[in-house]
Amino acid sequence: MRIRKRRSTTSPINLPPLDAGWLWLESESNLMHGSILAVFRRPPGTSPEFVYDLVERMRSAVVATKPFDLRLRRKGFGRVWPQWEQVDHVDTNYHVRHSALPWPGTERELGRLVSHIHSVPLDKAHPLWTFDVIEGLSDDRFAVLGKMHHALADGVAGIRLFQHWLSDDPTDFGVAPMWVKGMPPRSFRPAEVPRALMDTTTYRRTLAGWARGLTQPLRAVADGLPALRLAATGTAAHPWGAPRTVLNTPITGHRRVATQSYSLSTFRALADAIDGTINDVVLTVCAGGLRRYLSEIDALPSRALTTNIPVSTRARDSTRQVGNSISWAMVPLPTHLSDPCARTEVVRASTRKAKERLDRIRGAAINTYTLAVTTPILLEQVCKLGGRTRPYFNVPISNVPGPRTPMFLDGAELVDIHASTVIYHGQALNIVCLSYGDKLEFSFTACSTALPQVQRLAVHCGEELALLESLYADQPAAAVEA
Repeated sequence: MRIRKRRSTTSPINLPPLDAGWLWLESESNLMHGSILAVFRRPPGTSPEFVYDLVERMRSAVVATKPFDLRLRRKGFGRVWPQWEQVDHVDTNYHVRHSALPWPGTERELGRLVSHIHSVPLDKAHPLWTFDVIEGLSDDRFAVLGKMHHALADGVAGIRLFQHWLSDDPTDFGVAPMWVKGMPPRSFRPAEVPRALMDTTTYRRTLAGWARGLTQPLRAVADGLPALRLAATGTAAHPWGAPRTVLNTPITGHRRVATQSYSLSTFRALADAIDGTINDVVLTVCAGGLRRYLSEIDALPSRALTTNIPVSTRARDSTRQVGNSISWAMVPLPTHLSDPCARTEVVRASTRKAKERLDRIRGAAINTYTLAVTTPILLEQVCKLGGRTRPYFNVPISNVPGPRTPMFLDGAELVDIHASTVIYHGQALNIVCLSYGDKLEFSFTACSTALPQVQRLAVHCGEELALLESLYADQPAAAVEA
């Protein structure tokens, strides 16, 4: 394919503060991209050239939609504040890569290659995304690894984008890649390009709320102050109340990605048994797995860890085309308790408390809260204090909804899908759970220098799930309110 010169054709798009923050955080060690690893099974009766043909179709598809045609602007005001510029032509030969494992490729070999790819920063001279198509897996399988910078899309938006590429019809062939199809029509409608000097929407909303408060003091107290108080005290755990651990050290640019797949029905049954939620079971499993892992390396603290749970504030009919719509809730992770039932009770009570407190923050006040809890993390990284001071929290754990029904790519069935996200100085581990059909797919992203053999954590989480099953197997499910 002939590479034509890329040039901007529209007005620059100024990044909101939350999106810009991901660029400010980035360094050789702090890689601010996320990834989606999807494993497919080749359609029955197709030739071994199926994957090669798929790659060629991906490369021949013209990039025509946001955010895939956006590149960082490096001139004018873009030198002062991060800006996107739209480019006419994107070199798909650069963005779509093709590699193969020595046949028959194993999960371990795939994990090593994915970890290597995840360790490579995205080139800011290009739009900040790539796709690696990996063949050579056993059982007629191949993998697609998509990488995208967090400034372009948060985890929920990334999953929606990827899902929009797939089809629920196994006979649907020749589906256009997501950079041709664009955003899902209901969730992401084209937005007008901002023309203001700086698109600081979140700050403007916050300042506007405070300005209204000068003439409406009661409303200011009702909206702004509770949000700031919640940010200062935490939803269910105090900021900077977390113990110092090996999870919170300075990191390098080397990554290790480990994955595990479990039955979602198992998590649902356990949630019913404990009168909790699937997310309660996820946090309990992670607490037990982390307790085992930290004990194994003689690094278990005597106090509970603190987890930070990303909470999506993106509405189902959101009109935002790019960027981030997330907030956070901090809850204790009772790794200090040896009794798994006691850990379950602590998690369940803590998440309920966090939800109740976060639900009180509505409207523009959620922006105040989000800025208040995000700014300390950003300042810590900018001042190069990450991993050198008491941690704000110990480990983030996300639970992201994925496709509910079997999905296909040109007739190839989606077998597994995992999402990996960012780590940075002071946060050497990030855990993401993604649901797909009757599966709950765990992904553990870690700095391989700070946390060697993080795949042992994945194994320990499986052991903890089996333990919970044995403890609650004979317990009747709690009644569910209509």
